[in-house]
This record gives sequence, structure tokens and C-alpha cells, in this order.
Amino acid sequence: MKKIINYILLIVSLGLTYWIFFYKNDFSNFPQLIGKTNKFYLSLGFLCIILYWIFDAYIIYKIRKVLDIKGSFKSSFIITMVGQYYGAITPFSSGSQPAQIYLLINNGFPVGTVSSLMIIRFLIYQLVITFYSISMFIINFNFLLNKVKFAIPFIAIGCLLNLFILLMIIGFFRNEKLIKKVSSKVFAIGHKLKLIKDIRKLENKIDKGLVDYTVSINHMKEDKRITLLLILTSFLQLTFYFSITYFVYLAIGLIGFSFLDIIGIQSLHYTAVSFIPTPGTVGAAEGGFYILYNTIFPREILVFAMILWRFISYYFVIIMSGIVTLANFIHKRKRNQDKYN
Repeated sequence: MKKIINYILLIVSLGLTYWIFFYKNDFSNFPQLIGKTNKFYLSLGFLCIILYWIFDAYIIYKIRKVLDIKGSFKSSFIITMVGQYYGAITPFSSGSQPAQIYLLINNGFPVGTVSSLMIIRFLIYQLVITFYSISMFIINFNFLLNKVKFAIPFIAIGCLLNLFILLMIIGFFRNEKLIKKVSSKVFAIGHKLKLIKDIRKLENKIDKGLVDYTVSINHMKEDKRITLLLILTSFLQLTFYFSITYFVYLAIGLIGFSFLDIIGIQSLHYTAVSFIPTPGTVGAAEGGFYILYNTIFPREILVFAMILWRFISYYFVIIMSGIVTLANFIHKRKRNQDKYN
């Protein structure tokens, strides 16, 4: 049932993407637009996604030091890129953390410690993205109300879901019985809908996860200075990601909207589509961009702007992270072969 729903959503999303690209759009002017694009500003867009990876690697590196998981910054960068690749090709980015956990466990680190690393990383991210999106929603509410009123419910749902997840994390930490009670009811509903087969297996995973979660929280509470540093770094990391659209805006030669205007709208766009269960939020990302930016980019270059933004923020990510992931796999296999020869 779950696979069928995912396939339906993927087909609908791909159909939406096709419609956005080809409905009443003239591609004959693309060579001219490419020629006029400011390469300096476009290169800054690429630099933003590279800095996004570097800051993510730094966060992982600092958490590893706190948890005494030995490794260089280079190895942390590889973990980031492996996560980026599997996150980009799976629904909800669900393949990101499992791939990173497997990579670390395969290097000989304990499962519990590795799980703590990923939990801390997720908690930091969830805290930052929640306050980021809600703040930007409040700041840009008048723009949304006047320009894209019909998009407000989708953005509001995204903000509320992020807030709900954050509150659940905090609430569950303070009340272990609550998490078991709520999860049991959720599993029961999932079992009735034939989305979950083995309830007992999931309940055992929850029990184990609670232990790792408690350990992770204690680490964060013990070193508040590092926690604050990680929060600030995560904020800057997301800002770099949201800035890609601003440099695309400048590269096309547009003026009028400020840096804060663009990153504010982009953060809300990210929030609105992040819960769409398609790989890389295909379809929803393009549709959301088309809706939210049709009053910022002139209609005749809107699709061109969307293609530039999407290439930098998604396809370039797949290409570069795929190369790093493949190179790491080949290196590991060669090292293992040399070990047993």
C-alpha cells in the first residue's frame, strides 16, 4: 500500500514538473539567456552549496569530537557527501542517515555512539529549521498575503509540522512513557492501514532508540558552548543553502528584492515542500518555486531561473556527492582486497 502511494505521488510530481517546464514556455530564448547570465554571481550560487556541505561536515566533525568518534575533517566531509547522495535519491531523504550510520559502523565505531551522533545532528537541524521557518513566515506574512495567498496553508502546514516534531522531541525526552504510549497507537493505526507488518519489532527499535536519545541529550546538556556553536553553524549552513536563489536572481540581472526577501521566501519554499515523499521533492520543489517566485522573476525567465536554481541545489548535489560516494566505495573495496591478499 505504501509503495503504491509513493508511486502515485511520484507520477503526479513528475507530471507537474513536465507541465511547469513545457506549458506555454518558449525555450528558444534559453541560449540568449545563458549568454547574458552573470557568471560571477552564478559561481557564488555554486559556492553556497559547497559551503553548505563544508558546514555540514564541520558539524559532524565537532559532534564526533564530543562523542570521541575519531576521524579527520576529510572523513566527516565524506560522511556528509554520502548522506547528501542517498538523501537526494530517496523519499523524505530517508536514505541519508542510514547510509551515514552504515559508513561509520563499517569503520568500526559502536552502533550506540554512531546513533547518538545522528540524533544530535537531527536535533540541531530540527531546532534551527523550525525557528528559521516560523520567523520567516511571520516576517514575510504580508508578502504572502498580498502575492501568493493560496500558498499560505501549505507553508503554514510545513511550519507547524516542523514545530510539532520539535515539541514531540522535547516532550518525549521529558516523558518516556508518553513516547511509548503514542508510538504504540501510531503503530496500531499503521498496522490497520497495512503500512506496518511487525509492531513488536518497531517497539523494540523505539526502546533502543530511547536509550541512544537519552545519551545524546545528555551530551548536549553537558557542553552548552559546543551546542550553541553547532546551532549557529547550522543556521549559517541553511542560510548558505537558501542564498542560492538570491545569487540566481542577481545572475539573471534582476534587482528590487533584497537578500533577506529572497532567503525568506526560499526558506518558506523549503519548509512547504520538505514533507513531500518524492526523491528530492521532485515536482513539489519545481511547483513551489513556480508559485512563490512568479511575482519576483518575470514570467518569461521564471522557468530559466528555476532550472538554474534546481541544477545547483539538486542535480549538482547528486553529481558531486555521487562522485564522492563512488570514489569512497572503490577506495574501500580496494583497501579490503589489499588487506586479504
